[in-house]
Amino acid sequence: MPNLGTIHDYLRTHSEEIGERILSSYPALFGAGEAPSPLLSHMLRTPYPAQTLAIMGVSKRWDLARNANVVAECGAGKTLIALGSMLVHSAGRPFTSLVMAPPHLVEKWARETFLTLPHVRVFLIDDMRNGGNSREPHGINEVRLRRGEIVREGMHTSLSELRRLGRKDWRRLCPETAIFCIGREKAKLSYFWKHCYGMSRSGRYLGALTNPDTGSPIETDGVRLTPIDFDKKRLHEIVEQPKEGTAKYCPLWQADGNKIVRMAPAEYMGRYMPEWFDYALADEIHQLAGDTAQGNALGVLNRTARRFLGLTGTLLSGYADDLFNT
Repeated sequence: MPNLGTIHDYLRTHSEEIGERILSSYPALFGAGEAPSPLLSHMLRTPYPAQTLAIMGVSKRWDLARNANVVAECGAGKTLIALGSMLVHSAGRPFTSLVMAPPHLVEKWARETFLTLPHVRVFLIDDMRNGGNSREPHGINEVRLRRGEIVREGMHTSLSELRRLGRKDWRRLCPETAIFCIGREKAKLSYFWKHCYGMSRSGRYLGALTNPDTGSPIETDGVRLTPIDFDKKRLHEIVEQPKEGTAKYCPLWQADGNKIVRMAPAEYMGRYMPEWFDYALADEIHQLAGDTAQGNALGVLNRTARRFLGLTGTLLSGYADDLFNT
C-alpha cells in the first residue's frame, strides 16, 4: 500500500479508478466516435473537432432539458459553439435567439454571427423607447456587416411591436433566422428608485423610522435604523403576520415618479413576451450571479425563450454561492 501523504498522491495512485467512476456517473451525451450532424457543413466557418463535440453535446442536452452551459477558457470558441448548437438543434429551420452580453461584446456577437451562420439577420436592442435624442439609436435596429464593421441598416422596430406581432406574424415578416443582441447594462436599465419609510412624529416611536406597511420601527438585530443606514442600498423587511400567519416581503423602496419613468427591456420581455424566442444566450454568465439587477435580468432572460444557454470561462470565483446563483 503506497504512502498517500497528499491529495496529489491519492489522485496519482487512483487516477484510473476515478476516471472510470466519472465516466460511469456522467456519461457523455455525444461520443468522439459518433458522426456529427451534417448541418455543421452549412456553417460558414468549420468548427474544430473539440468544438464539434461541444456543439453536439449542447444540442443533445437541449433534447433532454431546457438549460445548458458551456464552460471553456478564453479563445475556445464559445460564440461559435453557441451559434452552431442552435443551428443543429433547430434542425436547419429558421429560429429566433436573444443574446445578452457585456456591452463591449454586443457588436462582436453581431459580427461573429454574420461570419458563422448563413442567411441570418441580426438586430440590436438599443432601448425601450421609440423616439428621443436623434443622435442616439432607439428601439430595435437591424445591423449589417460592411467592410468588417457593424452598421445600423435595415429594419427598425421596437419590443412593443414584437409583442404585438407575436411569433407567427414575425415569422411572416422575417422568415430568416434572427439574432437579437442586447448589452446586459441596457437589459437591466429600469426606473429610478428612492427610499420608502415613514417617521413617527408622536407616541412611543417618536423620531423612529417606521415601516409603511406595519407602522413599526425598522430594526436590525434590535437596533433601530437611521437615514444614514439606508445610504444607496435597497433595504427590505420580512414581516410575519400575527397569530402565526405567513411572512410578508416589505420593500423599503419604491419607484421615483419625479424622474424618468421607464421599464427595463429584460423585465418587459420576461413579463409580456414569455417564450417568444426559441433560444436565449447569456455570455459571461459568471458576472450575472447574485441578487443584483443583472442577476435578476438573467432569471428573466430564461423566461423569454424555450431553451437557454450560459457561456463562461470562469464558472466559479472560489465561492459556492456563485454556482448556486447561476
